[in-house]
Amino acid sequence: MTILARDPSVLDPATGHMLRAVVDVPASRLDLGPRGPRFYVIDFDASEESLHDPLDLAPNPEPAPGWGYHDAFAGRPDADLLTNPGFRAQNVYAIAARTLATFEAALGRPVPWAFPNSQLNLVPAAFAEANAYYSREDQALYFGYFKAPRNELVRTSLAHDIVAHETTHAILDGLRRRFDVPGMPDQAGFHEGFADVVALLSILAVPESIGALVGRPSDGSLSSDELTIEALRGSVLFTIGRQFGDAVHETRGGGLRRSIEITPTNEWLRPHNREWQEPHRRGEIFAAMVMQAFLGVWTARLAPILGPAVDRGRVVEEGARAARHLLEMCIRAIDYCPPIDFDYADFLAALLASDKEVSPDDPHQYRQAVIDAFGAFGLRASALKSVRIKLKEWPSYRSFSYAALRSDPDEAFRFVWENVGLLSVDQRFYLNIENVRPSVRVGPRGFVVAETVVDYVQELILSAAEFNAICASEAPAIKAPSSIPSGTQLKLWGGGTIIFDEFGALKYQHAKPLADWRRQAARLAYLVDRGWWDTKGRIGFSYGDSLGERFVALHASGDNPDETW
Repeated sequence: MTILARDPSVLDPATGHMLRAVVDVPASRLDLGPRGPRFYVIDFDASEESLHDPLDLAPNPEPAPGWGYHDAFAGRPDADLLTNPGFRAQNVYAIAARTLATFEAALGRPVPWAFPNSQLNLVPAAFAEANAYYSREDQALYFGYFKAPRNELVRTSLAHDIVAHETTHAILDGLRRRFDVPGMPDQAGFHEGFADVVALLSILAVPESIGALVGRPSDGSLSSDELTIEALRGSVLFTIGRQFGDAVHETRGGGLRRSIEITPTNEWLRPHNREWQEPHRRGEIFAAMVMQAFLGVWTARLAPILGPAVDRGRVVEEGARAARHLLEMCIRAIDYCPPIDFDYADFLAALLASDKEVSPDDPHQYRQAVIDAFGAFGLRASALKSVRIKLKEWPSYRSFSYAALRSDPDEAFRFVWENVGLLSVDQRFYLNIENVRPSVRVGPRGFVVAETVVDYVQELILSAAEFNAICASEAPAIKAPSSIPSGTQLKLWGGGTIIFDEFGALKYQHAKPLADWRRQAARLAYLVDRGWWDTKGRIGFSYGDSLGERFVALHASGDNPDETW
């Protein structure tokens, strides 16, 4: 399907036209909309109270109704793509379907939504507003449009990075629905940072987006000076929301976000540095670390061929391959992350462990590049949490059915119940098995790994006075923040992820114990500092947003006055 490789403001220097790409999406029967098995495009404009006719992407009756796809937008003039409602419908459908397919290929299984429906609604001209967001309650992605100061109409549905970013919110919500509950600073910023990473790496995995934007496109070759980390970092390749950001912040220029330009620092780790406690900025730190790793891998892959003239095609090939590989690494890491109360060190440990399973040799040193990039921001390899279980005793498999474990939460619960000591699960607290997901992953060199991922969570509701009483008994030096009234209701979380191999053997556990009172006190202090009390005056239950507004709030301006969307 024809899509915009970036957004309407990014032109192909060779032609002067908007930069386009033709991408593969999973084949499926398409109804009017388009409407497929996982996405349904509804072109309703709430501001104008108008509904555009649904697009028919498969008008040909052969080989069967709904299967005769025809790309009606190949070779069409720019003006047609900007004004045709059908193209914005195809653009959002193709990018969303491609993003979901990337996740499912990396994880080795279908990805569910966070709601009981197979189709996510895509609304490409939802309202006249400079925003785009995901709504779990509406089961939809909404893409706004607005007039820029120079009277230019900006449509978020035509921006590849914005569509991929919002689709990632929906996918991540289905994979880890507790990632948006009130947590520590890293968890608060992860949804935005991870969505930026997926958007950028998805675009960089499209060869057209690299080929037209590196060096002078009229040249068939590039000089070594154009391929240094500094030169590549300064290119438009790493800009999120270029047209959107330039329109909203007309005097600023350079798009909405360029996390790649953040200078490595340890300051963000200091809890009293308010700038870096803000979720938007915290998310930018995550994006900066991953994109620094990408730059390191890409330039390392180019090192053997550097010279006076480097073939442009080879540069593009190596960049797209590195982006695709690193994107799959980041996606697979989600399965190995704890389901609640996680931080970036947890993600780094999960990424290293999950990638080692499918790529034991790692010939291009992706894992080392990630370690170096995170290390530059103060997360050292020596500080990583080990996620591999050190078995002092073999788990109990008495009357245990591994076939049932691959799909049955009750069987997974029974395994945890019979091995609470081995797994260090505190039986005082309610435990629920949230997910049981079988996966068959294929590594970059064809190595196949079959696993089952089991997530469990624990929760505790108590008053601040009761929290202090428990701490007085088990951790005397720890108390709830003094600004919390003693009768305030608190919700505490814990949980873990367990990985079984194809034979049912226990491989990994990545746990965040509920009874880690130091972590719980730090979380409460952060939530109070951010003012995240819910509408009933409780802490830890929700952010206090109205129903359906959580992901709208993620895109609202934070403490940084230049930040939005």
